[in-house]
Amino acid sequence: MLEQLRYDVKHAVRGLLRDRAFTAIALLSIGLGVGANSAIFSLVHQALLRQLPVPEPERLVLLSWNGGFVGTGWGSGNLLPHPMFRDLKAENQVFDGLIARHPTQIHLSVEGTPEPVNAEIVSGNYFGVLGVRPAHGRLLDESDDVQPGAHPVVVVSYDYWKNRLGGREDVVGRHVLVNGFPMTVIGVAAPGFRGMDWGEVPSLWIPTMMKKQATPEFDWLDDRRGRWLHVFGRLKPGLSAARAQAALQPWFKAMLEADTRREGWPQVTEEQRRRFLASSLDVLPAAQGRSDLGQQLEKPLLVLLAATVLVLLLACLNVANLCLARAFARRRETAVRLAIGASRGRIVGDLLVQSALLALAGAGVGLLLAPAVSAGLISFLPEAVDLRPGIDARVFLFALGVALATGLLFGLVPALQASGERPGFTLKEEATSVAGGLGLRKALVVGQIALALVLLVGAGLFVRTLSNLRAQGPGFDTTNLLTFFVDPARSAYSQPRGERLMVDLLAALRTLPEAEHAGSSSATLLAGGSWNTSMTIQSDRRFVTDRPVHINAVSPGFFATLRTRLLAGRDFDERDARSGPEQEFRHVIVNESFARRYFGDESPLGARLGFGNRPDTRTEMEVVGVVKTFSYRGLREVDDQVFVPFLESTIRGTNYYVRTRASSPAAFASIRAAVRALDPALPVDRLRTLDDQLDRALGNERLLAILATGFAALAVILAVVGLYGVTSFVVTRRTREIGIRMALGATREAALWLVIRDTGVLVVAGIAIALPAVGGLGRLVESQLFGVHALDGRTIAVCAALVVLAALAAAAVPARRASSFNPVEALRCE
Repeated sequence: MLEQLRYDVKHAVRGLLRDRAFTAIALLSIGLGVGANSAIFSLVHQALLRQLPVPEPERLVLLSWNGGFVGTGWGSGNLLPHPMFRDLKAENQVFDGLIARHPTQIHLSVEGTPEPVNAEIVSGNYFGVLGVRPAHGRLLDESDDVQPGAHPVVVVSYDYWKNRLGGREDVVGRHVLVNGFPMTVIGVAAPGFRGMDWGEVPSLWIPTMMKKQATPEFDWLDDRRGRWLHVFGRLKPGLSAARAQAALQPWFKAMLEADTRREGWPQVTEEQRRRFLASSLDVLPAAQGRSDLGQQLEKPLLVLLAATVLVLLLACLNVANLCLARAFARRRETAVRLAIGASRGRIVGDLLVQSALLALAGAGVGLLLAPAVSAGLISFLPEAVDLRPGIDARVFLFALGVALATGLLFGLVPALQASGERPGFTLKEEATSVAGGLGLRKALVVGQIALALVLLVGAGLFVRTLSNLRAQGPGFDTTNLLTFFVDPARSAYSQPRGERLMVDLLAALRTLPEAEHAGSSSATLLAGGSWNTSMTIQSDRRFVTDRPVHINAVSPGFFATLRTRLLAGRDFDERDARSGPEQEFRHVIVNESFARRYFGDESPLGARLGFGNRPDTRTEMEVVGVVKTFSYRGLREVDDQVFVPFLESTIRGTNYYVRTRASSPAAFASIRAAVRALDPALPVDRLRTLDDQLDRALGNERLLAILATGFAALAVILAVVGLYGVTSFVVTRRTREIGIRMALGATREAALWLVIRDTGVLVVAGIAIALPAVGGLGRLVESQLFGVHALDGRTIAVCAALVVLAALAAAAVPARRASSFNPVEALRCE
């Protein structure tokens, strides 16, 4: 049997090498399909399926607050307060261990100038519960997490140790500065462990009790109303997440009741209290950790995976068509083999071996292409993500499985078709016969046209979405607008010193030769995050907002820098500076969306606002201006915004905006020099243009539009190749028929129309099949669209017209050849 297989492989290789044009086209078709699928699968696996590199990751779960909460949160997701985490640990009878984490960014100084790096604030038992081992030194334990401020130790990641610390063996015991505070490196984590979130890979881990040093802007270690921790548990062996959740609920309900009776419980409405007490604690699978970016990318990646599957299917149809043509060309050889005693099974086996070899070689081509495609995809994502474009064992096995499936898909039908030859009939068959599986080949072309149209419509919808978002814009002028971020609190600045820095830095920026305007804000525009809260409004009546209001602290001149118009009232000025150490906000500016929602056609000027929705909320902030609405979190959302004066705020991280007089690369160096002149040790982070920030905000949309367009173009090319092949085949086989028609008086135009008409039938059939599939596509992609319906008639019509034009182009050469036949020579072809 092995000897027979070796012979079959040798014979198949010889046949494929003899027909090099067929082999090259087939390998390229399969390689493109397998490569695209492998690249997308690699990212889907890393982003959505990859488990944490820890022992028994399937036992890890995330504890998630579900329901009403009285208080505020710092971060994303359903977070828990630190006192609740402590209570859970003390009362725990469900888990082998509970851990907590909070991702943040700190200024780390090892030698000289500090640099912004990602970090995780973690409970002392973090590494122990996860089962992570040290590469050097030791890791954090419970003794490092007892008393606030008393444990100045850190653990660095293996990658940071190798890449930034030079892999030095004396790293343990080395002193570093975290936000200007001295700490000691006690160990290096194991290679391969990069935290719980691949979208925010930490360079070091800091004990929870050092939170004030790591995040000086807020210290909520004992605040039951402040949520900031992701809490994970390791289930006891044999216990399911559902049983753990059921076991936790009685304790959780009792804790909520006890909370409402504690001293300091805020005055809330009865409805707020009811919603708070109705909350539950969900236990969710967390073998993959937790990632905001993963949740954000899940739908786009699945959409792209579906697109690549369609491309692969279309490639299979194309190769199947080529195989049918090749089988027809070799039909006499096959008939001879059958006539001298070869079994039909032997014929099928021989052709399937060729198909398998083609598929495996195509998979090799695809695996060579996949890393480049993956790298292109990753380039659309933030820089600090833990995604790599390489090929690992899983991707290799996936490509191998896809290759074998495609080999069977495109090879079986042609093999069966070839083995069904009747030797006697075939050997007597006229050369002009149009037999040879033509109907099947036409059906395959119809399928290719249908798939190409589906992919083209999807690409059209994503391109229009991107175009609509760009046309809408952020509501302010991004031309010649630069932004950067500095965080004085993470460089050990006191509040007064931080205020002085902001005033001095703004003054310095405004005097730059390149600068036209400069302003600052607490929020990073178009970055997805927000500071939001409910608000109480006091005008002619007292009421609360029915949705979160997004807050941004801004400097005088911020709106002028963005070129955003004030519609009523005034901008902030020196009257809005802090007048005392405990001064609260006195004046606010609201955007047009907020004004219209809550005041209608009335002017909001003079109305008074307060943060919160409790009955005892004080409303002491006067509305002094209304500004035109512009985008805050992203381009899809229209947010109600309230702006407060920066100089009345607690100075934390600050985003600066500089409008230059013209496009000036020198402005980047000037900005860095202005910061260095005030404090050479203060890091400048995220220095970029607002156009670059806009591109980052549209990362998902650009990813879908560019890749979907590429896949659609590839699909159209494959469909055109298939259509051209069938049309040429038909024209060649009908040479005698066309010669007879022309000899009997048919014009060249009639011969041309004969070919175009046959092509049109195939195209119309493909479009008719594609239209219902487009409806299914719409349901898959609707959540990713903006400003266009999934069944948009104009997009479908334009894409159908493109398919028709491509089909006519494919048929043009064979049609012209048919119309140029000499009837006498055509009749002599036999």
